Amino acid sequence: MSRRNACRGLLILFVLVLLPTTLFAAPFLSIASPSADGVFVLRGEQMAGIAGLDIAVGYDRNTLSSPRITMGNLVNGMLNSSNPSNPIRIAIVGSKAVAASSGVIATIAFERMGDSAGVITLLTASLIDAKGRKLPIPATAIRNPQSPGHVETPPDGNPAESKEDKDEPLVIDATEATGRPAPVVLGGTVTLPQEQSQTAEPKGVPQEAQDREPPPVQPQRREAAPVEAREPESKAAPQLPTRPVHLQSVLERFRQFKGERSVASLTSLFKPAGEQPLQQVPPIAIADGNATVTVVIAMETGERPPVFSFKGARFVSVSRTEEGEWEVEAKPEAGVVEAGITMLYQGLSQEFPLTVTPALRLPTLQGSAATEASFRNFLAAGVDLNGDGRVDYLDDYIFTANYLAQSQELNQQK
Repeated sequence: MSRRNACRGLLILFVLVLLPTTLFAAPFLSIASPSADGVFVLRGEQMAGIAGLDIAVGYDRNTLSSPRITMGNLVNGMLNSSNPSNPIRIAIVGSKAVAASSGVIATIAFERMGDSAGVITLLTASLIDAKGRKLPIPATAIRNPQSPGHVETPPDGNPAESKEDKDEPLVIDATEATGRPAPVVLGGTVTLPQEQSQTAEPKGVPQEAQDREPPPVQPQRREAAPVEAREPESKAAPQLPTRPVHLQSVLERFRQFKGERSVASLTSLFKPAGEQPLQQVPPIAIADGNATVTVVIAMETGERPPVFSFKGARFVSVSRTEEGEWEVEAKPEAGVVEAGITMLYQGLSQEFPLTVTPALRLPTLQGSAATEASFRNFLAAGVDLNGDGRVDYLDDYIFTANYLAQSQELNQQK
């Protein structure tokens, strides 16, 4: 064999060795039941850098029931929530991206129906990285165990849903607390509008009329009525999901503020900058551990309900208005100055900072709000309000927030 042929052979071998790595460089998800016992393992390959997953797993009701979801080692330490309906929905999010390249994402244990080993009918996923950027839709593979005498449902078939199954928003409690695991709750009872059937149901016909033969019909010649040409009705195009935007918190504005500390300048930092995709009610929430705050989100989130995670606040409820806005109610943790809600939707991530402040008893006149004189006295004295041993922007933020909150409360009472 010549030297040229030998080099060509080595080159072909080198390409064949590298080809699988190139093909599977993108994230890849698979689900299989190694023991054919109703326990299915959901694995991820090439997952390094993934920080958020929204996965749907559908199953055949004739072969499987009562799913129980357990998170795997690949997403260890990440916050998660799951909805054991059909399709099963698993939401996972972490402050840091997945470090390992491959591993088990979750194990789903079913109750088997009859002698069948079970059939998975659907596996889809949306992924984001640590910066909230949407990643390409991953390839998926369904490897169902073979069951004698059972006709397998095609992997792309739609899972049969019962009336009890609702695709609801998932809620992940991301509030950090020392020595206490973050609880996982399923939020909301949101019913998405179903498509109305345009075909009218036929009315019942008496049995006698059904048995009676219809009378003969004499053919008649009729002039065709003129038909006016009508333009086809244009169907409304589906609304695309709203792109995420960066929302600067009021606390961040105080941190970056370099101007003169005055009543006017500090209170102006609480004014919203431009059009916002959300509304907070009340605008300033007192973090005493009892008060709640509601965020109204005016964003297109697609057909599937979003996933909500909370930090510095506890989930209370989530619902959807007739206008399609999401109303999320949360209870800020006592004493926090920073809290927020993160919404995962259609592989996108939107952060909503909450304006919260610890309660502060301000000097007031009887029947009036805190006066500007007390504000100026605070600015001149330089008081450490949060007890961290220094006077800085945090103290200005706490005082200004309570000053405005008390003024707003008094105006509402009047």
